[in-house]
Amino acid sequence: MSESDPGPEDLLPAARRERILEWFASYQAASSQDLAKRLNTSISTIRRDLDYLAAQGIVRRTHGGAVRVRRNTTFEPLLDEARQMAVEEKRAIAVAAAKFLQPEHSVLIDSRSTLHHFAQVVADLAIPLTVVTNDIHVADILVNRPHIRLVVPGGICRHGAYTLLGETGINFVRELRCDHFFFSSQAVDPECASDTSLELVQLQRAMIDAAVETTLLVDSSKFGTRAIYRTAAMDRIRRIITDEGLHPEERARYGGLVPEFVVAPYVDELPQEQE
Repeated sequence: MSESDPGPEDLLPAARRERILEWFASYQAASSQDLAKRLNTSISTIRRDLDYLAAQGIVRRTHGGAVRVRRNTTFEPLLDEARQMAVEEKRAIAVAAAKFLQPEHSVLIDSRSTLHHFAQVVADLAIPLTVVTNDIHVADILVNRPHIRLVVPGGICRHGAYTLLGETGINFVRELRCDHFFFSSQAVDPECASDTSLELVQLQRAMIDAAVETTLLVDSSKFGTRAIYRTAAMDRIRRIITDEGLHPEERARYGGLVPEFVVAPYVDELPQEQE
């Protein structure tokens, strides 16, 4: 940038927001702190910009940043990117979900980063559980925990993920009768939860059939979006647990579609963002 070019701090709001949109064209999420550093401006200014973009329906505000709104999706973020998005939201969801566990429950735990947080919470519990999971990272978190009886169905590890997929796992799951299935999804609309991988969806459907009740753990950025493969209609889901980022109108809308709708409060005292 030459000396005659304006610095980010000197940009008009429209130009600054255009640069923020350039970021979201390539990335799904951003924190207020990162955007403030990138644009050499204050966090309070970035917050106002994100609030403006959220009001336009372009992004959805999260605890400390924003995520890009997706209406339809045929892809999913890379594993490393997914694990860095909405961390506080996913942690809050995991803590809320663990409250539904009872001693001696048999539990199916699905794959993806939200379930990794859930596994961390389960690992710290003191109640005896039998856990069946198709995610080798979840299994690694829970292995050799004295209160956990761990079962891992066979399968082929999906490239770029921790998920075991294939007929071996599906056939194993079809023989199970478990108390609870916890799963996540790439997209949720009023009709169903949906996803981008047919193999994963086929296994999830078998897990839903194998469980007495099913709980969907999904952060607020996934609502109002659609993916190509239907996982479960709303009438197959007992409860949805999400974070405080979901708009009250959306909470009321989706809360009327399932027997239980839980909004998880943030659980950590996070350091205050510096202006």
